[in-house]
Amino acid sequence: MSPSPDAIPPNIPAHQAQMTVPSPSDATPQGVTLVITERVQHSQVEGYEAWAREVHDLLAEHPGFVGLNVLRDRSGPFPEYITLLRFTSQQALESWRHSPAYQAALRELPHFTASEVHYREASGLEAWFDRPASTPAPPLWKNVLVGFAGVYPLILLFTWLTGFLTSHWPWWAAIVPSAFLATLFLNWPVLPLLSRALRRWLYPRTS
Repeated sequence: MSPSPDAIPPNIPAHQAQMTVPSPSDATPQGVTLVITERVQHSQVEGYEAWAREVHDLLAEHPGFVGLNVLRDRSGPFPEYITLLRFTSQQALESWRHSPAYQAALRELPHFTASEVHYREASGLEAWFDRPASTPAPPLWKNVLVGFAGVYPLILLFTWLTGFLTSHWPWWAAIVPSAFLATLFLNWPVLPLLSRALRRWLYPRTS
């Protein structure tokens, strides 16, 4: 996932951390995912996670909300949380982003964060690539190689595991279970883990 912007210098209070408001974008057939990257002060981790749980409870009741995933990385100077919020449409995302409940929650967020909060919108598998904030996306050929490196072993694995069930099926039907399972596991956790492991290669400027 993507790292958040540079941490605020120690002499600037955390509550003064600026927040970048995500800008609207066109709707996509696959729905839309809002990727939020937050660096949290060490002393505020417990409070932040309690705050996040309350926001997630509000999300669960919002029309057009599909689901969320949270990735935690505590290897850097500050604990980093990457949250992926999935909505059925751009309209559903805009409705959530401008809802009074979310606006009220956002006013509390700077109390927990150690740097600017970064937002970006993505669709499909793009959301799973660990793209650092304010960094151009990697070239297409790198994304293709990462996707191939993730999906090929999965297809081999699930073809072998389902072979006892599909050995007498027509060839076009026999590949359905392995293709479905490979796609499922490629989205989570294979692509997020591969993207993080290959981060220096995907984004050499940030190394």
